[in-house]
Amino acid sequence: MVRVAGPPAERGRRYGALARTRIHRSISAYQRVFDHYAGWDWATVCAHAARYRDVVGDFSPASLTEMRGIAEGAGLDVAEILALNTRSEIMFHAGDREMPHECTSLTLLPDRSATGTPLIAQNWDWLLHSMDTAMILEVVRDDGPSFVTLVEAGLLAKVGMNDAGVGLCTNTLISDGDEGRIGVPYHVLLRAALDSGSGREAARTIAGAERALSANYLLADDTGFAADLETAPRPDGVRILTPEDGQITHANHFRSPDLTGEDLYARRKPHTFTRLRNVTESLGERSGLSVDDLKKVLADHQDSPSSVCQHPDENVHERERTATIAGVIMDVSGRTMHIAAGRPCVARWETRTLAPR
Repeated sequence: MVRVAGPPAERGRRYGALARTRIHRSISAYQRVFDHYAGWDWATVCAHAARYRDVVGDFSPASLTEMRGIAEGAGLDVAEILALNTRSEIMFHAGDREMPHECTSLTLLPDRSATGTPLIAQNWDWLLHSMDTAMILEVVRDDGPSFVTLVEAGLLAKVGMNDAGVGLCTNTLISDGDEGRIGVPYHVLLRAALDSGSGREAARTIAGAERALSANYLLADDTGFAADLETAPRPDGVRILTPEDGQITHANHFRSPDLTGEDLYARRKPHTFTRLRNVTESLGERSGLSVDDLKKVLADHQDSPSSVCQHPDENVHERERTATIAGVIMDVSGRTMHIAAGRPCVARWETRTLAPR
């Protein structure tokens, strides 16, 4: 785990310095990824990423300052850190190869959980190299909520929770509108959600942004608020899903069919429907679901290799091979994050707790 504090430039430099080795691993890994998926060399990737600099600076000056600090601390150019934080935009716009297997997420309202508090959880599935680049980042702030997040080294944020009681999970969505539009990058919006003082504030920020990419944002906070935002990269491209029977579940397809002309992920990866069905059935209509119950849900192997807990498929090209990199369960009222660093079926779960703001 890396823990940083101070104003944006200082915490960025500290992050870059403390995670330098893993950030350089991320750079090396994505050099191979972009070459494989798009045939782009690293200079081309960085030049493309630099096109997002101004929109990031306009949307969140602190995020751009922090990225400059990360680059300085890690001994890199800021365009390389921008490339990491726009890796989804670049991959899904430039690449024409098979898309990586992705994530499954869920949230429970207080009346469904054993703790009587909201629980929000997901498995993060991604390319195998991220087993060597994933890390826990804790950011202690005076200028907003402090937070803890599971990230690939060099990213601003991903799945996480802040000390204002906001929890965030996420799923890739890919629509026919993902054509390389210059807008606010996906990972910058994830960070903005964790910078928010409530789930509703996070939802407003995401919905109001000029988004670069389709994505799904699952939010819960300690007031009992829960919502899922399916988004596409156009001004009217937001649909909000609310809890049914005290829960929300999601995978990698749009559940709002009017939001996109063509759901490219669903067309190419129909296992997203299998995972959604299985995670929803695993939760059932039971009340009193505990953190341990959710650990079992995230460890489910039904319909493998299209299961919620994913193992590498040896029949897939080695550079396209994916697995569940980590499982995360958050009790937002208790400010507690449970993390399995690896597949939840075998990994040891660890716990991180934030002091309430």
